[in-house]
Amino acid sequence: MERTATTLWGTRIGAEDWREELITDNPALIEQAKAWAEANGFDRIRVAVIDLTVAPDWSKTVNV
Repeated sequence: MERTATTLWGTRIGAEDWREELITDNPALIEQAKAWAEANGFDRIRVAVIDLTVAPDWSKTVNV
């Protein structure tokens, strides 16, 4: 089982920041996908690496 999940996210030029789109979740294609995204109208690109061995702390996402 994989210990991390790697995803590439991008936001199109002119779109609101919250309108991120998943571009790929294949770590082997991240560099190629970055180039594709830049050539296809994405200007805010980020790579997220999630450690799947650590349970999420949802209390950090909720302001109660």
